Amino acid sequence: MEHNEIYTMMMDALDGELSTTGHVELKSHLRACPPCAREWQALLAIDVLFRQTPALGPAVDFTQRTLARLPNRRYRLWVISAIYILLLLSGALPLLLVAWAISRFGPMVTEPAAIPELVASIDRTLQIMSTVLRALLSGIGEILIQQPAVLGWLLVMAGVVFLWSGIYQQLVSQPRRVQ
Repeated sequence: MEHNEIYTMMMDALDGELSTTGHVELKSHLRACPPCAREWQALLAIDVLFRQTPALGPAVDFTQRTLARLPNRRYRLWVISAIYILLLLSGALPLLLVAWAISRFGPMVTEPAAIPELVASIDRTLQIMSTVLRALLSGIGEILIQQPAVLGWLLVMAGVVFLWSGIYQQLVSQPRRVQ
C-alpha cells in the first residue's frame, strides 16, 4: 500500500470515518512502517492539543471598538477626493510635458532648415504609430473573435466604473449635516 493511501486512512481515523477493516489495515501498516508510526503519533498529539484547546470568542466590546476605529465620513471623502485629484494630475502630466517640450525645443524648430527634417520625422513617427495602432486593433479584434467573454468582462468593468462614479457623485452631492 502506498504511503498516500495510509495518510488518507490516518486522516479518516482521526475524523472517526475509518471502517473496521480500515483500522485493521492501518494498525498492521503502522507496526511494519516506523516512519508512518511516527507520523501517526505526531498527528494524534496534534489532534489531542486541538481538542483540548478552548474555543476563543471575540471580546465583549470588540464591535464597538472596531467601529470606533473606522474613519469618519469626512475623512473618507477627503481621501477619495485626493485620489481623484491624483488621477486628474496623472492625466494632466502628459500635457505639462508637451508644454515643457515646446518651450524647450521651440526655438530649434523655428529655423527654416530644420522644418523639412521635422516634417519627415513627424511623418515617420505617424507611420509607425499607425502601424502599431493597426496591429493593436487587429490583435484586439482577433482576441474578441476567439474569446468573446473578454468583451463581456470589459463591459462589466466599464459598468462597475460608471456605477462607482455615480455612487461617488451621490456621496459628494449629499448635503452635509451640522453636528
